[in-house]
Amino acid sequence: MLQTIKIKNFALIENAEIPFEAGLNILSGETGAGKSIVLGAISLLLGGRANADVIRNGADEAIVEGYFDTGELPWLRERLKEVGIESAGGELLIKRTLNRNGKNRIFINGELATLSMLQTVCEDLVDLCGQNEHQSLFKSHVQLDLIDRYSDLEDQSIKVKSRYLKTIALREEWELLKRKEEERVQRLEFIKFQIQELNEAALKPGEDANLQQEKKLLQSHEQRISLTSQIESSLDGEDGALHSIKLALTKAKNLLQIDAGIQDLYDSLSRSVAEVEEASRLTRIYLGAADLNPNRLDEVQERLSLMTNLKRKYGQTIEEIVIHHEKLASEIHLLENLSTRLEGLEDEFQKEKSSAMKLAKDLYLKRKKSSESFAKAIGKELKELRMADAQVAVHLEFQDDLTSWGSDSLGSEIRFEVQTNLGEDKKQIQKIVSGGELSRLMLAIRRVIADKGGIGVYLFDEIDAGLGGQTAFTVGKKLKSVAAYNQVICITHVPQVACFADHHLSISKHTVKGRTVTEVTTLTAEGRKEEIARMLGAEKLTPAAIKNARDLLESARV
Repeated sequence: MLQTIKIKNFALIENAEIPFEAGLNILSGETGAGKSIVLGAISLLLGGRANADVIRNGADEAIVEGYFDTGELPWLRERLKEVGIESAGGELLIKRTLNRNGKNRIFINGELATLSMLQTVCEDLVDLCGQNEHQSLFKSHVQLDLIDRYSDLEDQSIKVKSRYLKTIALREEWELLKRKEEERVQRLEFIKFQIQELNEAALKPGEDANLQQEKKLLQSHEQRISLTSQIESSLDGEDGALHSIKLALTKAKNLLQIDAGIQDLYDSLSRSVAEVEEASRLTRIYLGAADLNPNRLDEVQERLSLMTNLKRKYGQTIEEIVIHHEKLASEIHLLENLSTRLEGLEDEFQKEKSSAMKLAKDLYLKRKKSSESFAKAIGKELKELRMADAQVAVHLEFQDDLTSWGSDSLGSEIRFEVQTNLGEDKKQIQKIVSGGELSRLMLAIRRVIADKGGIGVYLFDEIDAGLGGQTAFTVGKKLKSVAAYNQVICITHVPQVACFADHHLSISKHTVKGRTVTEVTTLTAEGRKEEIARMLGAEKLTPAAIKNARDLLESARV
């Protein structure tokens, strides 16, 4: 149930914390006091569209928070898991912030969320029943959902839907493969050509980088030979370093015989001779290996050109081309075995279709059987709501063609019909003109399914509009009975409805420092009498007016 809603800088509400309780919560107040603002805030929590126009003048940001106790709604945990939000152990906290700069934010249990995530989580959390929601009854999937809830067929409906969706997926896969079968020969030829081209190329990862380096060396061959020859001449030529160092070593050897103190100098010259001899040897090896193969540069350039061409076709790098090559091999395997897969898929589809049809037909028969008692139960409620001549009929037909099904209908075509006055023909509910009749029909339906669970909150927005006297009193009774199983929040102008409240909130509008402010007040027992007296039309709270209010409240307790 909805426990608390906090509103800040939203329309005329500067700051309010509104508590709700189990049972029947009534919101009342003068026309224009701001009841629709509270309704708008709740709608925002449920995923309604945000509009910066609702931000209070002078404020940059509006905030709406709602705290729900969801302990009796086990399906909500799965819904939260579906959108990747952590469950908070039977609690649900929703927060929406609206900013004039357009940077709006949504939080679910403290985690940042999107509008679609919020709408997914809140579907069925609050059943909004109001003048603008009557049209939901006109939708066939809503009517079928009502039948399923009334008949405890929701689990079976989910199973049929799962089988139906699997059947549709198989059909779509079969159709896709069928189209591929028609294109198969042409596609096979094209893929085989590509695979042959890539097989012949036999590319290796990193090969292009190695060839670029080799190309660079091959193009600098003459320069490398010239430089190496100069090095060799400098090291081992007639006047080269090796000759000079050897001459110095000979002189140092003679000097060593005279003065043993130059031993370090002698050793250093000896090492230098060895180092220069090694350098000379390496130079000769490099020169010997640098003989140019006159065709190798052409081969390298041709190979690199091939790679450039393949990169234009199959990928920007050799690695990407190799991956593409592997994908082609997988696709050709699929295409070559397409006929076998197509036959197997056709058999699988037919089996699933047969199973889906059987399950859907069973669901339809159960729906049809229970729809009669459902219609009678609604008719009985309407009679108690002063529609004595009302009759309700639910027509169901089975669709044998699975392709014409929807994921909501599952083969059951439904039509709600109502006769509101004696002597008239039954007609589809969307052709009922009277808002009062539609309001009572909605209330009758909610009354019939009230003990079926699954809904967190019923929110009735002036569902009693246009009703008065004894009929309005009966509406109040019905709302009270619905509230025995579900939390009910009702916005009303009618005292005969308000007198049944378990928890009564008054919405009023005042002027504070030259600005209009809407306030929400939880009424005490005395405050309720005064509010009921006002709703009964008393201009002043006289003892007589208070007595009339007290009598009405007493009659609601009977």
